[in-house]
Amino acid sequence: MNLGNWLKKRRAALQTSWYGRFGKISVPDQWVFVVGCYNSGTTLLHNVLASHPDIASLPKEGQYCTDQLQVPADIGLARSWALKPEIFCLGTRSDNPPDAERIKRQWSSMMMPRECKTYIEKSIPNAARIPWLENNFENARFVGIVRNGYAVTEGIMRKGGRTVEQAAEQWAESNRIMLRDLDSASSSYLLTYEEFTQNPEELLTKVFEFLGLPSIKISPGQKLWQIHGLKSEIRNMNGKSLERLNDEEKAVVKRMGQPLLSRFGYLDNQP
Repeated sequence: MNLGNWLKKRRAALQTSWYGRFGKISVPDQWVFVVGCYNSGTTLLHNVLASHPDIASLPKEGQYCTDQLQVPADIGLARSWALKPEIFCLGTRSDNPPDAERIKRQWSSMMMPRECKTYIEKSIPNAARIPWLENNFENARFVGIVRNGYAVTEGIMRKGGRTVEQAAEQWAESNRIMLRDLDSASSSYLLTYEEFTQNPEELLTKVFEFLGLPSIKISPGQKLWQIHGLKSEIRNMNGKSLERLNDEEKAVVKRMGQPLLSRFGYLDNQP
C-alpha cells in the first residue's frame, strides 16, 4: 500500500472512530437491509433502491463504515464468509456482540441525504446477522435476493480466487442461512436476480410497496448503474457466467447445492 492510500485509509478509520463516539444517532422510520450472497445482484439492487428520493444510503458497504463488524477479507475469507459461518452468524443473544449503538452512530453520521427517513444498508455478511439486526435496529426490514447458483459460483471463483468447491459452498451455505432467518424475520421480501433483471420496473414497484414508499420509474436500458467500478444497464448476465463453467465444475455445483438449485428452478443450468 502506497503512502497516499495508507493516509486515506487512516483518515477514514479516524473519522469512523470519531463518529462512533460523538456521532448523533438518528431514528429513521425504517432500516432496510439488502441481503444476499456475493455476485447475486445485491449491489445493483441496493443502488437502484437507493436512487429513490426518500431513501438515504451510505457511501460504501456498511461493514466498511463501522469498526464493529468483522470484514471477511480481513481474515482471509474474501468472498467466502460462509466457509466459517460461526464467525459471522449473530443471533438475538450472541456472545460478545457488536456495539449496536456505536454502529448506529457511525452509520447515521454517514447517511445521505440526511433528511430522508428510510435508511438502506448492504453488507454481504449481513445475511448471517438477520436476527441480530432485527433485534437492534428499529423497524428493520429485509430485502433478500437469490441468483442462479452456477452463475454465482463462477463469479466467486473468478473474482475471489476460490475453488469451485469453496465457491459452491459459499452460495449454498450463505443462502441456506439467509433463507432460514428471512423466514423468521417479521418483515422480509425475497426476490430472484432473474425476475429482477427480466422486469425491473414491475419488481421494484412491489419492493417499494413493501417498504411503504411511492414507486419511481426505472426502465431497463435507460440508465447505467455503477457496479463494482463498471457501468451497466439492468440485464441478466447469467449466460456469460454459465459459458465459463465446464461440465466438471457444473457437476460440483449441482452436487453441493442441489436442494436450493431445485427450489429456485436452477438445476438445469438455465440462465
